Amino acid sequence: TAERFSLGYAPDAWRGLHEAASHHGIEEHTLMEVGLVTRSEKRRDPYDRFRDRLIFPIEHLSGKVLGFGGRVLGAGREGSPKYVNSPESPIYHKGEILYGLSWAKNSVRRREMALVVEGYMDVVSLAAAGFEHVVAPLGTAVTPDQVALLRRYTSKVHLLFDSDAAGLKATFRAADLLLAGGVHPSVVTFPPGDDSDTIV
Repeated sequence: TAERFSLGYAPDAWRGLHEAASHHGIEEHTLMEVGLVTRSEKRRDPYDRFRDRLIFPIEHLSGKVLGFGGRVLGAGREGSPKYVNSPESPIYHKGEILYGLSWAKNSVRRREMALVVEGYMDVVSLAAAGFEHVVAPLGTAVTPDQVALLRRYTSKVHLLFDSDAAGLKATFRAADLLLAGGVHPSVVTFPPGDDSDTIV
């Protein structure tokens, strides 16, 4: 599964990627432009955005990597967000991409339906269990551009978002956008405390 989704690991180091990129001739300004390194008021020197995280490459439909998502391992550090994502850049616009679609598009076409889940881990765990027609928006609500992307492959979508208040709000907003974009949404509800990952 790790090989199939090109999962990686960002070491727990402030300048590990920075130094490796420098060794390969990739300049600092390029790393800054695509958000792989960043600056803060506390640190004078640029440092790696992703540290001690499981890394999910985010691919264009062509398979080219445009950005990354990073999930903290274990409990993580106090105050550290569970997920860190690439910022918007000249090549990465999160509202225009669906995570997993580069792998799922043929399966979505064959099944004439897509499963839309909340995040990276949901996509990976469902695909590993044999549900290959699964995609996710990238840390944001579903956008009209993402609906248009789905419409290229199918006219039916099953929404598998969490059943908490935030998940229900995202579900109804996504359903409205899907209907407006010519895609028929169905809503899957889970028992309390469950989500697509725990069910599978």
